[in-house]
Amino acid sequence: PSTSTGPSVREMVLGSEGRLGVITEATVHVRRVPERRVILGYLFPTWSDGLAAMQDIAASEAAASVTRVSDSYETAFSFATRKDPTILDRVKSRALTTYLRRRRGFDLDAMCLSFIGYEGTQGHVAAQRKAVGRIVGRHGGLCIGASPGELYDQKKFDTPYIRDFLLDRGALADVSETSAPWSRLSTLYDTVMSAAHGAFDELGVRGYIMCHLSHSYHAGACLYFTFGFKPSGDALPQYDRVKSAIQQAFIDAGGTLSHHHAVGTEHARWLEEDISAPGVAMLEALFSGVDPGANLNPGKIT
Repeated sequence: PSTSTGPSVREMVLGSEGRLGVITEATVHVRRVPERRVILGYLFPTWSDGLAAMQDIAASEAAASVTRVSDSYETAFSFATRKDPTILDRVKSRALTTYLRRRRGFDLDAMCLSFIGYEGTQGHVAAQRKAVGRIVGRHGGLCIGASPGELYDQKKFDTPYIRDFLLDRGALADVSETSAPWSRLSTLYDTVMSAAHGAFDELGVRGYIMCHLSHSYHAGACLYFTFGFKPSGDALPQYDRVKSAIQQAFIDAGGTLSHHHAVGTEHARWLEEDISAPGVAMLEALFSGVDPGANLNPGKIT
């Protein structure tokens, strides 16, 4: 895009998956590597506590670089799939679980793991950690140090490969993500979990679904769901049944159709429910005007 193009037009072209043009030149903005970068692990008694803490952090003057909290199912998955712990790690883990259960009153099956990251100068990071620590404490949370942050960095790159591992063994797995105002997140989460388990029951399959809050904003946040199951017959129709149940639940509960994975072809059937019939008409008019021959990546939208 030329330098005279307005921000909204640039974003529209960049986000159109090649539907509105071809990028031929780009300017890269380079930033210095921060003096200090640390991702700390925190535990919250419940999912609701974790959501409330993330909302308060987003509304505060704190500027954490990562604000993520997993539900109890993803927390259990994270601990079950971490790299083999050392003997010392096991001793520390037993001591922590004993403390959480006996002194803090945690239900270990309900607790939720959170990752909060800080970047900048030593002083900035220290100030941010202190500000966030006060918020976490108000919601019953507990900092468990930097070691879980290593788990975050590991899983951020390793977890996507699990899908291929499962496919080779006849199991299906995928993700769906949405966003909504803070006031709707709890209902949205419950609606999606219920819809997914309803689809598993309807198909007669064993399935697993878990979720984390991945991006926080002043007005709301993104919920990122991961699901997997072993199909009992023809795989693709069963996958579509589960995926459709989740996506429809997003719309029914007032969430967006997607957050950062875009719409493309798989989610296009819900677009009108998401942005309204006039919204779709506006997009179609835009595409027809820019590419009347439908030559530029036809059918793809964000």
